Amino acid sequence: MSASLPKVILHAITSVRRVDEDDPIVRCRAGRSKDLSKLLLQDPEGAIKEADSHLRVFPFKDVDVCWRRLYTDASILKACLNVCTNLVTPAAAHLDESYYYRLLYRLRNHAGDEDIRIDSKAPWLTPTIHLLDRALIMTGAPMRENLIETLINALQASTRSALQHAAPKPPERNPLFSPDAAPAPQIKYPISRVSALSFEQFRVHIYKSRTPLVITDAVEHWPALTTRPWSSRAYWTDRTFDGRRLVPVEIGRAYTDDDWGQQIIPFSEFVDDYLDRDRNQDGPTGYLAQHDLLAQIPALRNDICIPDYCYVNPPGPEPGTPVYLKKRLEAEESRKRKAEQRANITNTELYASEQVDASALETESASDNSVNDDSDGPYINTWIGPSWTISPLHHDPYHNIFVQVVGAKYVRLYSPHTPASQIYPKGKEVVNRSSDEISNEGDRQADIQLRRELVASINAEDPSLPETTAREDGQSQVIDMSNTSQVDLAAIEMSPAEAEQWEDLWPGFLQAEYVETIIKEGECLYIPLGWWHYVRSLHGGISVSFWWE
Repeated sequence: MSASLPKVILHAITSVRRVDEDDPIVRCRAGRSKDLSKLLLQDPEGAIKEADSHLRVFPFKDVDVCWRRLYTDASILKACLNVCTNLVTPAAAHLDESYYYRLLYRLRNHAGDEDIRIDSKAPWLTPTIHLLDRALIMTGAPMRENLIETLINALQASTRSALQHAAPKPPERNPLFSPDAAPAPQIKYPISRVSALSFEQFRVHIYKSRTPLVITDAVEHWPALTTRPWSSRAYWTDRTFDGRRLVPVEIGRAYTDDDWGQQIIPFSEFVDDYLDRDRNQDGPTGYLAQHDLLAQIPALRNDICIPDYCYVNPPGPEPGTPVYLKKRLEAEESRKRKAEQRANITNTELYASEQVDASALETESASDNSVNDDSDGPYINTWIGPSWTISPLHHDPYHNIFVQVVGAKYVRLYSPHTPASQIYPKGKEVVNRSSDEISNEGDRQADIQLRRELVASINAEDPSLPETTAREDGQSQVIDMSNTSQVDLAAIEMSPAEAEQWEDLWPGFLQAEYVETIIKEGECLYIPLGWWHYVRSLHGGISVSFWWE
């Protein structure tokens, strides 16, 4: 049985008010926890704005976790105050200690009250949910993921209780997606397909064959395919709090296009404007791409299972391939940096540094032993979009089990040994962030990187994101886009008659060898580390990718 809404809010406010000295959040005020508490409690809106300004550092991995913590706790407190001023106690002119004393007193008196009812049309409800969702999406809500989930669940339970007494609604059209479909190509070079591959058979395949593989009959037990179908609009409406939950949506054909953008919008708007829209309607494509939706909405995580294949200890990148060369270069640069650091410090400083490193390692190991086992599992990303969405030709530094849950997709793959003279990888692009204008390709890619990092369900060390390096003047960065091809494979695929034009643009690409498949509902595609791949949706659909190394 879930806790009552007043009890959950009481716990949330108490947690935010109690600032521990070892909490990273204290770095926002140079360790002065009292100053930090004053900021949070008296001006949560101001705290959100201050944290937000620091979140927009480029690249995002350079953002101190203290600002993510501040944004999260201030959002939680503001959301709780929204609920309290509408259900428990009138708003106060000043958020001082006496106000919180009275508020906590009232919450304790109502802690066992299971009869709190929220009108589903209450004007404050949706903005409150959005506050909490933005904290999850923009920061990953470090140290507060479970608390935010509990708050949202309590709000939804109280709202659902109110809806039980409402007049029944007319039945909705059940499918989540429009029936619109994109043409399926003729498969000339099919990927091998196997049924219910065993763990040991898969291990042998990824070490000996090192090639893509379609695996059928491996996930048919998933609730997302059976008892809690992800194809159902009604199910998604319930899981997203009547469509209120926010999601990051990429707007445009592909992130390599000039008109590409990104918005954070309610799920209901995403469905109405992009998923259930006829092809004849004007407007751009909307795609929820590479987002850890199952961490944002944990109830959805129960609808899938991590394939056993993801627990095979996989081989590293093949020698001579782009991922191999990049990792080797990074290792060499790391060794050089450490050597330079050692050359520039005294023996006493070196000893002290080694002691600090050893202490940090012990602390990290102890921390690792206390975290949830899921942290050792694969990176899980969800992809939701209509037909015609594409992922441009690119490669990732992970092995990938790609599961099609709803709909179908066409996937084409090129070996990591394909010469650069045929695959045409992009390079490193210097961009200038001093102007508000996105004036060229490099600036556009920087804007993509910034926005993607801001909505990435924070994994600041995710190597699948383009690598960025800031210059000392703080105005320019170098974006490494070498994992993405210059070739517009979607244009080639849709206009094969223009072969001469494509040959002039990218000589040799049309002669490059590839394999391909159409992956359907309930099927898995193994994409080996470093393989170039292009994906196009044939129907509206949902995919889940499992990256591991």
